[in-house]
Amino acid sequence: MTQKEQLIKALEFFKEWSNYLLVTTVAATGWVSAKDAAISGWARPFCIWSFGLSAVFGIFTLAIIPRVTESITDTDKSIYNIAPSFNLLWMWPPAIPISLKWVCWPQHVLFISGIVLYVLAAQG
Repeated sequence: MTQKEQLIKALEFFKEWSNYLLVTTVAATGWVSAKDAAISGWARPFCIWSFGLSAVFGIFTLAIIPRVTESITDTDKSIYNIAPSFNLLWMWPPAIPISLKWVCWPQHVLFISGIVLYVLAAQG
């Protein structure tokens, strides 16, 4: 298997993980937003915002995957270092390079923050 094929395979696994995480995040948002959630007060809006922003970054993560796949070359070492360019406003410049790290890292951190905050608030 060539380096390019290995990176494409890794990206397929990454896409599956991102899909599962996004679905879980949306479910967690619904759970925390429900009227009979185990938490209330100040922690509830923070959890909702944390999960909501995680979902937004999850959508960006899934949106960038096809562009990363198109940009893979035989010399690339990691899918996280490939930074395809996107136009900031749909079809109009400026084009900005963005890598998976810039969207998947906040997705994961915000999801974990929401879980930890929920657990801490449900304890008290």
